[in-house]
Amino acid sequence: MKAFVRILLGTFFMFSSVSKLSSLEGFELYIFSFEFFSFDLSSILARLVIIAEFIIGAGLASGQFYRFFKYSTAISLLGFSIFLIWRMLLGDTESCHCMGDIVDMNPLQSLLKNLVLAFMLVFCWNAAGRQYRFRLCAASILVVLVSVAVFAAFPPDAYYRIGRQSEDLSMETFAPVADSLGLSEGRKLICMYSASCEHCRRSASKMAGIIRRHNIPTDSVSVIFMQTHENQDSVSTEFFRSHGESLMLPYSYLHPYVFIPVTNGSMPLVLLFDEGRLVKEYEYCSIDEKEISAFKNKK
Repeated sequence: MKAFVRILLGTFFMFSSVSKLSSLEGFELYIFSFEFFSFDLSSILARLVIIAEFIIGAGLASGQFYRFFKYSTAISLLGFSIFLIWRMLLGDTESCHCMGDIVDMNPLQSLLKNLVLAFMLVFCWNAAGRQYRFRLCAASILVVLVSVAVFAAFPPDAYYRIGRQSEDLSMETFAPVADSLGLSEGRKLICMYSASCEHCRRSASKMAGIIRRHNIPTDSVSVIFMQTHENQDSVSTEFFRSHGESLMLPYSYLHPYVFIPVTNGSMPLVLLFDEGRLVKEYEYCSIDEKEISAFKNKK
């Protein structure tokens, strides 16, 4: 019975790891939202957490090196439970992404889940599996394979940072909104979104974190939405509330016949303007936090 609970516990850890991996962008943004780390570091940390969780689960399920893995499990459960209690004390009721987007759990629900897992761990504390001869070699291969698979199949955004120059775009393209956004004056950061685009929603969360973390003045940032609804104002407000970390930014609209040629059908699009000159263009994965911060804070 104890061996069965041990295998079940390990399987749950592996399932939790895969769940986070299946909604990796949300997990990255969740770590970034605390503003402790840059997005690039948050991106790497998210993958390391996923890898560690899978390895711990595999170790528990196999029963190999059980002493090491049972203590690793206890420490991780304690650490994450303290984190969840901290979030609860701050009044956080949003998903903690403990199970990715597959199971939406708030901090209280996740804490109760951790308590159940802790009881399972105590029950199977002495349920070490049969120790095989080549377990160290097998464990080493597993760690390497899982790490390479995660980083190769889901590379961090830094790998996509090509920041292609936008020679095909000109100020004439933005004529319908140039005056209202003041594109010809100073340095401007323009975000082009569709309210129904999932990557645009992720981009809004990422940009909100960058703006807050680097104290970028919101009056120098503008959003251009593709106009797809009659009640576009209410749709835009809900977009900022749900996906922009409630950070309201100046916004305007472009008709799809204008918006799509401007973006070349690629959304989201983040643009940097300096005195009316388009100097940089980013897609979701190529958004460069350091470069944007340096651009906006340059004297």
